[in-house]
Amino acid sequence: KFALIQSLHPGSVVHWLAIPYEHVASTEALERTDRERFLGLIDFALEQTRKAAAKQPELVRGFTLKIHFGSYETIPHAKLHVVAAE
Repeated sequence: KFALIQSLHPGSVVHWLAIPYEHVASTEALERTDRERFLGLIDFALEQTRKAAAKQPELVRGFTLKIHFGSYETIPHAKLHVVAAE
């Protein structure tokens, strides 16, 4: 299972995080150890954002999925960032 939550420190008018319920130290670790789960997270983020776009006028112009790999991970948990295109 995955969740789509609002970022506590948004970088855009819409900034959500798609995260797995279970703890995985980083997105990079998830991709390396469970590629199927990693791809499932991407599918979930796309599907949920497209559904929510009907209620979010800020997403009409589109959105970006961001994935951080390496030392840039500030919170030690796998996640995808969903950010409104501006």
